[in-house]
Amino acid sequence: MPIITILIWLMVWGGMYSDISAFRAERLLEGPMDFALALRPLMPLLAVVGCLLVLVKSGRIALSFTRGPILAISAYGLIGMFFFFLSPEPFISLYWGALFLSAVFAAWALVNQEEPEHQVRILMAVNVALVAVLVLFYFSGPLWPILMGAPNPRLYSLPFGLGVQTANGVGRFAGVLALIALSRLRHRELYLRVPWAVLLTVSLVSLALSQSRTAILGFVAGSLLIVLVSRKYSWLVLGIPGIFYLLYNAWFVWRFKGSFETAFFLTGRETTWRRVLAISLRSPLTGHGFHADRLMVEGEHVHMAYLHSLIQSGVLGALLFGAAMFGLWWLLVRNRVLQRLASIEGPPGFLMTESVALVGFMTARSFFESTAAFYGVDLLLLMPAMAYIQVWSRRNPLP
Repeated sequence: MPIITILIWLMVWGGMYSDISAFRAERLLEGPMDFALALRPLMPLLAVVGCLLVLVKSGRIALSFTRGPILAISAYGLIGMFFFFLSPEPFISLYWGALFLSAVFAAWALVNQEEPEHQVRILMAVNVALVAVLVLFYFSGPLWPILMGAPNPRLYSLPFGLGVQTANGVGRFAGVLALIALSRLRHRELYLRVPWAVLLTVSLVSLALSQSRTAILGFVAGSLLIVLVSRKYSWLVLGIPGIFYLLYNAWFVWRFKGSFETAFFLTGRETTWRRVLAISLRSPLTGHGFHADRLMVEGEHVHMAYLHSLIQSGVLGALLFGAAMFGLWWLLVRNRVLQRLASIEGPPGFLMTESVALVGFMTARSFFESTAAFYGVDLLLLMPAMAYIQVWSRRNPLP
């Protein structure tokens, strides 16, 4: 079962940086690598087929996980997908809606098995491995010349023609890995702390070189949560100020040359937000289907998760999406998770701390990026964290 879980979740990731327009049937016959690359736009949908086979084989569907934030985000996706015909490109909207729901359904189906906590750990381990590999690739590849003084192009190519990554995307990966490494530094054994200290250093340097404001903001929020819930108050005096000084230089000094006016300017987001709101009002209740921002705002990205959900699925969907994000915090508060985390021993303590930090990271970014509102990296990082918080809270209720 672990191998199947890993393969299915990797298939969900397989559609990243691809698009149905890139599908070429003739490439399926050109060799194994071309076959795999040709299938990339369809891999998340094939993952759904794999999940259905898993459910049929297990002969059981546990509904205990089908509630709370994951139910809200599923309903949001269903509304956006159901009203695909309101999109100027219905087929494209249907495709992106199916991708979004494939990630949600895969997380739900894989966790709704025996030993759900173990299943979530597998998904989170896959995410950590992928993020670590990508950050190490960027650090040793396109970021290294920048570290040596070369200009920052702010666009970086992935190997094997897998796509192009923006500086914000690199910063997101680096920020997430930095939070995980910061959490794992709490290992008592030196031999376990050293590799994570190395990854923390690499990820922080990569985050600084990306000069991504939203990733830096998310890291600040997540790292403060780690310090507070772990009660590592000495870190506030020893390490955190140095880290924040590095990121302050990356954001304010290096990228914006010390100009407050440009450092806190939203690079045109306000104009895009006004246009998105005006378009949303044309169909305020149900929205215009998935991918509406790219299809109706001249290829622009909304850069705001709640407006993104509004243009795609209207007020109904936006309320559900907001409920999913708010619901995560409500679970943490209602179950007093933040107060109890310092006493949780072993892997559950690390995973819950990292889930809380990731929710903080994504929440901070959600006001300036379309965090988890569409099929993308943020959604695939958030779903296992959401699942772990729900599973752990259900298994460890307040006495």
